[in-house]
Amino acid sequence: MNTVKTALIALSVTLASHAQAAATSTPLPQSTPDRLQVSMIDHVGMNVPDINAAIGFFSDLTGAKVISDITPGNVPPAWKTQFRWHQSSELQRFVMLELTGGAKIELFQYRGLHINQVHPHGDDIGASHFALKTADMARSLSIIKAKGLTILNEPITNADGVQWMYFLTPWGAQVELVSSAAVL
Repeated sequence: MNTVKTALIALSVTLASHAQAAATSTPLPQSTPDRLQVSMIDHVGMNVPDINAAIGFFSDLTGAKVISDITPGNVPPAWKTQFRWHQSSELQRFVMLELTGGAKIELFQYRGLHINQVHPHGDDIGASHFALKTADMARSLSIIKAKGLTILNEPITNADGVQWMYFLTPWGAQVELVSSAAVL
């Protein structure tokens, strides 16, 4: 079996076991024939220019731990076509990080002549962000400021008491911080 197939099977088994563990711990609503039976987001994926730097960033900022680290080798052209990759691209490595509480961030590093190295504008198709929950917005904001990260907005408090703000990773990806409404 080639390296790519082995890596993809290993990743699939790992993710399936995590999904099964999450599914068995939370009762799912009755399924209907026209709805997926899902209960939560397992992970978000992010392409990064330097995977070692991204691992260090998320580990330092959030305490995330590496739970899988795969270097897949050559990816077949048919796979690239199927997943809408540039034919000149090569997947260098992908890593799964786990945050306290079980949410995961999957990091991908590609190399290739046609890869766009510029992030889309926040309103462009394909632009994305993910949100991390924090129990203490003020403390989190001071940590982000101390690390010199670009802050896109000071925390905003919604009418229901939920606070949110955005900041950028060192490579320009948007991350949102959200805190629950204060209990009075």
